[in-house]
Amino acid sequence: MKKINYMLTLLLSFTVLSAQTVDRSIRPSAAPAKEIEIKDAKTFTMPNGLKVFVVEDNRAPIVYYSLALDIKPAMEGEKAGIVDLFNEVMGTATKKRSKEQLNKEIDLIGAQINVKARGGYGTGLKKYESTLLDLLSDMVLNPHFSQTELDLAREKAKSNLDLMNSDAGKICARLSYALAYGNQYPNGEISTKETIERITVSDLQHFYNTYFAPNVVRLVVVGNITEAEAKAHVQKYFGKWKRKNVPVTTYVIPQAPQHTKVAMYNKDGAVQSAINLCYPIEFKPGLTDTKAAMVANFIFGGGASSKLFMNLRETHSYLYSIRSLLDEGELIGFFGLSAGRNLSATVKAEATDSALYQIIYEMNSLINKPITTEELNAAKAYFAGSFGRSLQEPSTIAQFAVDIDKYNLPKDYYKNYLKHLEALTVEDIQAAAKKYFKPDQAWIVVVGDKAHAEGLKLFAYDKTVQYYDFNANPTAAPEIKTADMTAEEMIDNYVKALGGVAAIEKITDYSMKGTMVAMGQNMEIVKLFKAPHYSLFSMGMGGMTVQKMVFDGITLKISGMGGNQEFKEGKEFESAKNEAAVCPEMNFVKNGYLLTVKGIEKINDTEVYVLNVKKGASDVTYYFDAKTHLLIRTLTNVETPQGVIQQIADMSDYRPVGGLLFPYLILQKVPSMGMEMKMTVTDIQINTGLTTDDFK
Repeated sequence: MKKINYMLTLLLSFTVLSAQTVDRSIRPSAAPAKEIEIKDAKTFTMPNGLKVFVVEDNRAPIVYYSLALDIKPAMEGEKAGIVDLFNEVMGTATKKRSKEQLNKEIDLIGAQINVKARGGYGTGLKKYESTLLDLLSDMVLNPHFSQTELDLAREKAKSNLDLMNSDAGKICARLSYALAYGNQYPNGEISTKETIERITVSDLQHFYNTYFAPNVVRLVVVGNITEAEAKAHVQKYFGKWKRKNVPVTTYVIPQAPQHTKVAMYNKDGAVQSAINLCYPIEFKPGLTDTKAAMVANFIFGGGASSKLFMNLRETHSYLYSIRSLLDEGELIGFFGLSAGRNLSATVKAEATDSALYQIIYEMNSLINKPITTEELNAAKAYFAGSFGRSLQEPSTIAQFAVDIDKYNLPKDYYKNYLKHLEALTVEDIQAAAKKYFKPDQAWIVVVGDKAHAEGLKLFAYDKTVQYYDFNANPTAAPEIKTADMTAEEMIDNYVKALGGVAAIEKITDYSMKGTMVAMGQNMEIVKLFKAPHYSLFSMGMGGMTVQKMVFDGITLKISGMGGNQEFKEGKEFESAKNEAAVCPEMNFVKNGYLLTVKGIEKINDTEVYVLNVKKGASDVTYYFDAKTHLLIRTLTNVETPQGVIQQIADMSDYRPVGGLLFPYLILQKVPSMGMEMKMTVTDIQINTGLTTDDFK
């Protein structure tokens, strides 16, 4: 009976609920946004001027110490790059701990410690707090700037410049900052190999002596710690730090151009263009419309559902990814475009002007047309979620404490974040878009082939395209030179430069050995060839085969750490087949390649003949020295899910072996991925009687 009554009650309840009229088209109203529980920082100032902020957080037995320097360093001028090298060297060693000792002691307590030009941090388990502070304070108060570490940092910086010079996206970012900020503002200074070479250990020490002082530092302590404990620790480890007068530089605050300008860096033969639309903008922390501006920017170009992404990728397929950035700054903010890795977006070369048109169209659309309530609610949900997740990180809490003090924000500024976010209206977003989106006062920066410059003139107020070099210096428009020879003549001259057809045809087999340095690892390289079509390439490390490719004219076998594969057709097979020769270039026409002469260009100061070679998915550009006719570079375009990636190989140090010239140094780069591989040939043997057994 009880069971029947229970079922009857359930049935009656269901009937009553079903009888009620429910309008499911009406979204349930959200509960009012609440004040977020963020503990106020307890603040005190040490006698030496060090300002300390303590936020107790007992959720985990962890402590986090963060030092932020509030400084405005002098412009670097002829030694541009001091801060970059300082960041590399600072913290590598102290006056009482070597680099090895420092790293070992940090690892022993499982801590993370990092000190740079603008401050540093240390975080680890509470039980190792004293050791953590001993290490952190030693790194901050007693740094050792060694010539060895400076030399390493210098070479790394110069290598990065070389990689940057091959990457359109990085060049575009470099020029965007330089042009938007100008050379009288720190963010606009350009470092070069020459300025980096001028920097000495004394310059790094001078920067430290000048700007590292407790009276310009905010120290934030977050974690399982009380105010009393923090005071005792700070006094013990930072109390003897001497205050000093720290100079403050007055910068020339950059302004957006009165009218839009177009700047171009010519990259001959580029199949893609790196583009940016950028300008400085007065956008500082704590403005009344900060949140509205961030929401407007998110809707415009904040992610995969943004107007930019949907237009340029989903609708037009111009690119793989694009985002817009609206960054706050203490003195001046910045607006620009990004594709993730660089301050630029990469588009198909033929769509350069079309992509820019759509970007400006979407900017004007957001300025002139209100967004929808659905767009606003989606953006609010994103920011609310991101804000909530960020509170799990001690670094976020530390930054809140610094910002509230530095920018004189209300103490409840971050506590009321969700309330202020929820209060935003469609009208607020449009007002922010009108204030911060400046398509008519921007720098349009393009790194790509000069052939597309004509279409860019329409975006410039003065209808001109100004060209710039790698160091952001104005330069003359590139001269278009046509090659005075055919593709066949280029190849014939190259073959003659190597040693001639007769010398090539005498080679029945050859073996090459060498070493390759990639990502700090040393590898052994072996390459074999036997006429008419046997080839082997092997790459090993520490006696282990990383990859091995063997071709016998019928089958291509690939083995190694990535597994085993066999190909009897397809692009991998065709590539191996066409490359199985002493001089594959001699067979381009016979193998059905499409050869296109691109003209005469320059690599650094060397004039080169440029030849594009295509067949199926293979797309390689060859650069022959105009004087020697030797091949000094190849540029390969590789299609990937993320778009086209360019691989560059530079050949040099040609030496004669058996009457034929071979390059003994090959530098391979994938600029967009920051990868560089240096291959040095150690030995080449010709006609040693290799057999088919050697190709297994």
